[in-house]
Order: sequence, then C-alpha cells, then structure tokens
Amino acid sequence: MTTLALRDRLNDIVSYGSEAIEAVGNLSADQILAERFREHTVLRTVQIVGEAAAQLIKLDPAMSERIPDLRRAIQLRNVLVHGYTKIRMDEIVLIVRTDMPGLVSRAADILGEQDT
Repeated sequence: MTTLALRDRLNDIVSYGSEAIEAVGNLSADQILAERFREHTVLRTVQIVGEAAAQLIKLDPAMSERIPDLRRAIQLRNVLVHGYTKIRMDEIVLIVRTDMPGLVSRAADILGEQDT
C-alpha cells in the first residue's frame, strides 16, 4: 500500500492544508479579501489539497474510508477550479477552520503509520 505517489499526495494534503489553515488564521473573510496575496494563497492551497485528495483516491480508493473528508475536499476543488457555483470567501474560511484540521491530522496519522 505504501507507494511514493501515495506518500507524496498525503504530504501534499498535510503541507498545503497546514498552509491554508495558517493563511486563514483568525482573520475574517473580509480581511483575507483585503490582502490579495493572502486570498490567492488560501484559494490555491485549498485547491491543491482537493487535487491531492482526488489523486489519492485514484491511487487507493480505500483512502476515502480512512480519511472521510477527502470527497468534500475534491468537491470544493472542483467548485473552485470549474466555477460550478460561486463560493464566497466566508464559506472557504469556515471549511478551512472546520474541515481542514481533521483532514490534515488524519493524513499525518497515516503517514506516521507508514513510517513505523
């Protein structure tokens, strides 16, 4: 089960997810939008997490059971990339604050399991 590609995608989720959490911090959506660089950082890191989640499930479909928020991350990525619907920054902030920590933590746990 441990392949370099799986580890890389898990690492992407951990590193970019952590970066998204840090970029959001305690700021409001309006504060994030006032800093264009921060806005782009949040949106791009969330997008990368979703892409990594999609690739992870392709490599190992059982990962969707081990990391329940993967499918939500993929859906959010698709909305951001393809613009299926308009999503507001306050929704992104809420998702980063409520869903991203668990996603990052579970991916880090799986990486830790593979190291032992």
